[in-house]
Amino acid sequence: MTAEMSTSGESGRGTGAAGASARPPLRTPGSAVVRARLPARLDRVEKVAVVRAATGYGRTTLVSQWADARRAAGHPVAWTARPWNRDDPWSVLHGAVTAALGAHGVDVPEAAWPDALAAAIDAAGRPVILVVDDADELDDPDAVKALAELLATSAALRVVLVTGPRYRMLPTGPQHPVLTAVGHPLPVLTLTARDLAFTADELRAAVVSWGHDIDDARLEYLVELVGGWPRLARTVLDDTRPDDEQLATASAYAFIRDVVVPSVGDTDLLEIAMLVAAAGDPTVETVRLVLSTAGRNVGPDDPLDALMRLESVGIAVRDRERSGAAAPSRWHIPALLHEVLRRELERRSPDRAVALHRALSRAALRAHPPDPRRAVEHAARAHDWTLLETCWLDFGTYLVATGGPAVDAVYSAVPDDVATTSTVLALARATTRRTPEERADARELVLGLMTELGSLALDGAWRSRTAAGRWAGAAAALVAARARGDMRRAMTVMRDTEVAAARSGVKGGTAGRPYWWFLVQAGRTALLEGDLGSALELPMRAYELADPYRAPDVRAAAAGHVALVHALDGMLVDSDRWLVRHVESLEPEWEDVVRDNAADVAEALLATGRLDKAATDAALSRLHLDVRAPDVTWPYVLRARVRRAVLFGDPEQGLAELEQIERTRHAWLEQVGTVQQALVRMRAELLIALGEIHRVADLLAEPDATGAWSDVPRARWHLLTGDPNAALRAAVLGGRRRRVNLGDRTDLLVLEAWAAHEVRQPVLAVRAFRTARRLAGEQDALRSFAHLPPDVRDELAEQSGLGFSEDELARLAATGRVVPDPGRLVPLTPRERTVLTLLNEHDTTRDVADALTVSVNTVRKQVLSIYAKLGVHDREAALRRAHELGIISPDDPAR
Repeated sequence: MTAEMSTSGESGRGTGAAGASARPPLRTPGSAVVRARLPARLDRVEKVAVVRAATGYGRTTLVSQWADARRAAGHPVAWTARPWNRDDPWSVLHGAVTAALGAHGVDVPEAAWPDALAAAIDAAGRPVILVVDDADELDDPDAVKALAELLATSAALRVVLVTGPRYRMLPTGPQHPVLTAVGHPLPVLTLTARDLAFTADELRAAVVSWGHDIDDARLEYLVELVGGWPRLARTVLDDTRPDDEQLATASAYAFIRDVVVPSVGDTDLLEIAMLVAAAGDPTVETVRLVLSTAGRNVGPDDPLDALMRLESVGIAVRDRERSGAAAPSRWHIPALLHEVLRRELERRSPDRAVALHRALSRAALRAHPPDPRRAVEHAARAHDWTLLETCWLDFGTYLVATGGPAVDAVYSAVPDDVATTSTVLALARATTRRTPEERADARELVLGLMTELGSLALDGAWRSRTAAGRWAGAAAALVAARARGDMRRAMTVMRDTEVAAARSGVKGGTAGRPYWWFLVQAGRTALLEGDLGSALELPMRAYELADPYRAPDVRAAAAGHVALVHALDGMLVDSDRWLVRHVESLEPEWEDVVRDNAADVAEALLATGRLDKAATDAALSRLHLDVRAPDVTWPYVLRARVRRAVLFGDPEQGLAELEQIERTRHAWLEQVGTVQQALVRMRAELLIALGEIHRVADLLAEPDATGAWSDVPRARWHLLTGDPNAALRAAVLGGRRRRVNLGDRTDLLVLEAWAAHEVRQPVLAVRAFRTARRLAGEQDALRSFAHLPPDVRDELAEQSGLGFSEDELARLAATGRVVPDPGRLVPLTPRERTVLTLLNEHDTTRDVADALTVSVNTVRKQVLSIYAKLGVHDREAALRRAHELGIISPDDPAR
């Protein structure tokens, strides 16, 4: 079936019966696609059939197919169409019926009155069919009254009204003047555009009959452009050359604009069509919104009625796959028609169009779940930069991850003069102009750009068009200050922002994503500063406040961060609980792009605490150690890697990785105290695992008034160097310090038990071991016990009556050689170590004396003392022994 329109012909009175049309009956075009399902339905007409659709749906062709079949079956068929006789339209109808009856041998009296014609029709002995094409143009009162009288009088007459959208549908059927004039209900068969539209299979067959060949992908795109609209589909295909990469749409677009839209006729229906097109994705809710925003009185059923009216003429298409009993009905407007109607609304009523798109954008942001891409689309059509800033503030990371080309095009086109008024839009523009490869990790990209633009916030030059933008600026300032290593400034920003947020309240934008994101970044800052209370409290507040529909990534990041803090604190059960919340908060559509590192680090630390090598490796495989990344988690990634190296037998690799990072001279390594302390502790743990007790001694000589990093390594070092009494004092002192975390407390209790065992204090050893087992058992933690020599561990377990289960023993057995052999500490004085180092650097004793500005004899005495303490007799042996013991750094090879 095609969509050719009927051929117009003037009515004439000079030939045939009086008033008969000079035009022959319309014949079906040779290229028409015959669809049996539609003519078969017309066969069931009892009195009146109405075929109603917008121009181009092939309504005339369908009826001509059916009329041909009726003629072939011997039925009289009269065909009439515009232009009607201006002075006497009834004469055209009368003449067409007279000619059809005459062809079957039925004489019609000269009188043109309906009752005489009705008698002739009934005398034919079979149904007589009158097709009134372009019936929405038949509005002459006399002709309408006469046709209605003929319908009411003749029992054998069947009338087919072929109409466009001019007259609206009623619950009882189409509203047409002829049916209204009858005065009583008639059986009416109705075919609308919903029935006439091509199915996908029918369109495929039609494409072949039109002489075209397209693949499935193009066919799918064609359906997206025109739906099942036959005339538009053929126009697109006829306009597209075989070598064209894209379907040609210009002619179809012009046809819609110049023919379809004017043919709607019903100005109310056209207005509704334009309003619904503005909605983009028509649902009952969005249609209700656009109708009410346009100032129309909207009753409960009006939105659905509007959609059904549009569907009946083919302007709206119901999405059968997305609609059903379990889901609300959804419609769409074919893409080409959709764009024409939108532009028509913007041309006719630009202010109304802007108001509609603003309302739709805000509604998309408030929806559950929200639709940020549609919010951006409507804000762009409203040319509202403030609203576009709000979209980015609320869903920036999501839009980077899944927004797509349409969103990118909107933000990439932000003009320079607008970017100067909104740092947020400048950030959005910079982000969307990055290549897909640069945007592989949306979270890292956004944080990186925040680092660049955060300097504006630190300098007071952050610009925003919305109240909530200040919180985005505060978050950017935190990221930038952290990147510089300026923790004092970062903490000042954090405190000042919290004060401002408390004063501004919800009206100041604290009920939105920018403030929730600030809370997460503030928690990261507090963690880096060592303020674990704030590091927990702020992200937990973000998790509680954040809307799970509008900010799933914020909730996931907050939960992952809290899990990390608990894991660092040794609270493995709480960490595990927050990891579950993290996973539950993730949005499957974009979790791979914006997955937060903190959760993976927490998982790695949790796995090392439980000696689960497989889980440790799985978590670490998802983490990339990048000290230049704007996120704060890399020191904790390194901690997880070091723990894995110590526990599972690869301390050499761990030390090499640590020293490589130290050579980067990152700002945090020199300016952030907590990072400095963390790296010193990691170095001590690795050196202890390697048995480098002299190098550990150098580290322990560095001041640590709080014991934040040195208590555990110090107690372990004393045990390995044969001084269990000193180890016992260090372990007890460390365990009594304020704010010692659970993990360190367990480590110190285990070391206390080991030291007490060595000094023959079994009661103290058992008590400490039992306490450690209780604390660790509550967390299912085993890492601390891996640092005990196996024989000591077994003996303490037996003495305390708290043996390990088979599963625990298997996990402990899977570790590497965690505890090195005890070593002897060579008691060199600082001056002797200096001389030994200079012997490694210079060739002669005199060179060493010159470097120290002392006499050669003084150096010789010191060298002899060094030989005696090392148990050697010459310079080469001394240097070799010094390297073996770690007294001289391996970075300085002996000469």
